Amino acid sequence: MTEPNFVLADFGDRLPTAEETDSAAEALTAIENSRTANGALPIGEALLSSSLVGLITDLLSIVARGETVTYAPISRRLTTQEAADLLNVSRPHLIKLLQNGEIDHEMVGTHRRVALRDVLEYKARRGASRKAALQEMQDIADALDPT
Repeated sequence: MTEPNFVLADFGDRLPTAEETDSAAEALTAIENSRTANGALPIGEALLSSSLVGLITDLLSIVARGETVTYAPISRRLTTQEAADLLNVSRPHLIKLLQNGEIDHEMVGTHRRVALRDVLEYKARRGASRKAALQEMQDIADALDPT
């Protein structure tokens, strides 16, 4: 089986139309009415697993609310600007993270490319580190004020 050629996909720079939000809401209802007891969805001769049905219903729920959505395969390579935007940091800050080895990257000619997987892993590590620091501050505050 050949691997599909995925690209970053979204609604572009627009929100879904009223027709699209209505269509998504109707599709959600149809899916929920057709799911099996274990959450799978029969489609013709195929049976879509409950985890895939969940992914599709999450996407449709977002569109039904009138919000835009972007999806990309985890293997996608990002530009430094796309990676910086995903992390909500400046591009120069991202470059420092790359140069310090905090996020893996590769050079394509003179341009850096960052795997989406690596950006998401860094984001998870950063979040865990922040959570641990907040917990440590809470523990110190609790120790100083035992009431």
